[in-house]
Amino acid sequence: MNKLNQILLRLTNVAIYLLIVMTIVGFLIVLIIIPQWIKSTEILVPNVIGKDYWQAVDSLGNIGLKPDDIIEEANSKQPKGQIITQDPPANFSIKPHHKVKLTVSIGTGLSPVPSVIGKTIDAAYETLQSAGYRVNTSARVHSSNYPTDIVIAQSPSENSKYAMNTEINLLVSKGRKAQNIELPDLTNQPLNEVLSILQELGMDVDVSYSPHPTIPDGHIIGHKRLLQIGGQVTLSVSGQRDLTVNTRRWLKHKHTVTDIGNMAKKIEFVIIDAYSERKLEPVYISPGTVIDMEKMKIRVFGPTHVIVFEDGKRVSERQYQ
Repeated sequence: MNKLNQILLRLTNVAIYLLIVMTIVGFLIVLIIIPQWIKSTEILVPNVIGKDYWQAVDSLGNIGLKPDDIIEEANSKQPKGQIITQDPPANFSIKPHHKVKLTVSIGTGLSPVPSVIGKTIDAAYETLQSAGYRVNTSARVHSSNYPTDIVIAQSPSENSKYAMNTEINLLVSKGRKAQNIELPDLTNQPLNEVLSILQELGMDVDVSYSPHPTIPDGHIIGHKRLLQIGGQVTLSVSGQRDLTVNTRRWLKHKHTVTDIGNMAKKIEFVIIDAYSERKLEPVYISPGTVIDMEKMKIRVFGPTHVIVFEDGKRVSERQYQ
């Protein structure tokens, strides 16, 4: 073997030895040194649930951790600004460069909007403001089923869930729209027969008396022909009141709507007096509201019987003399 071959053989052996050594060192680094290094840099995540957000940030920063983007969530148990959940959880091992996800409470969240349909506008304002909502400018429309100043509709609707301080829009009744009607000529007609017809039309009847040479007592002398439905009509009648008709008066009857539930109830009145039996147009009123029939300008004649229905069920009746 010449000298050159000997040198190449020695270099080859050295290279093999170096390769073996590097392989062994590499295995040691991969299997022992790196895992030990990785393990030594992990830290335990502290428990920050229930802490104020900035307190939680300080707690994480003290051990080299940072918060991830904030997640906000409504929570009725945790006050606004406090931590609800964290990820990773407390005592979990984590690398310093990893971030901790924090869910922060924004306080009490969405709550159901109370129903104010059927309430007076004042009662609706009080109910909504007490529940933490604001009332926007109310629109008004005519309605045959809702008395004046009673709420017909609301937006957002009742029981829908919204955040506190949300604006609630109200639609309020202006009462019935005035409509004209032309009465037939009732001259010489008996007052007793005419009264029931006019009452069924919702007219407020006023009667004045004076003697007449040709028209019998208790019969109509004259009246205005063109009127508004629900308005007042004055009948001039022959004779004296005591001889012709019972005393006309306002019906002083009050009814408190049954205070059960929160939805408006359909209220119907049946009135039986000396001259007629009539059923008033139904109205929709919220539970607990007091209905004053004198304010509704209901007139009756003689002994009167009042029957009240709520959602089709008879709930009360009363007799007046």
